[in-house]
Amino acid sequence: MSAELTSPKADNGRPLTTQQQARMRARLVDDLQEARELEARLRGDVAAGIASRRGSTNDEVDDPEGANTAFEGAQSNAMAQHTKRHIDEILAAMVRLDEGTYGLCERCGTAISKPRLDARPATAFCISCAA
Repeated sequence: MSAELTSPKADNGRPLTTQQQARMRARLVDDLQEARELEARLRGDVAAGIASRRGSTNDEVDDPEGANTAFEGAQSNAMAQHTKRHIDEILAAMVRLDEGTYGLCERCGTAISKPRLDARPATAFCISCAA
């Protein structure tokens, strides 16, 4: 493997410093904690919605609030699934940090710009490949 593939470059062409990598790891850890808490809340909302309808004789078709309740449950479930995918992205970014490939585009191998990493620390793709 070439040195370029094992040492991600910052915007100025130099490898990411140990301090920059530590700062990104701290952000990823914080993002991971927040995402896990959000996923747990959303899953709790879904479970509470299901529990509240258990034993109910109301059919969602006949219940004027039924459609809203079903929509809110579906929305919470979709948000929880999206959050789970984000958690997976964060965990993958942490693996890339450990392997020394963090900051390199997984598709083309070029360095991901620092502004993009600052905006999306878990990203695996440069802006060109993400588009």
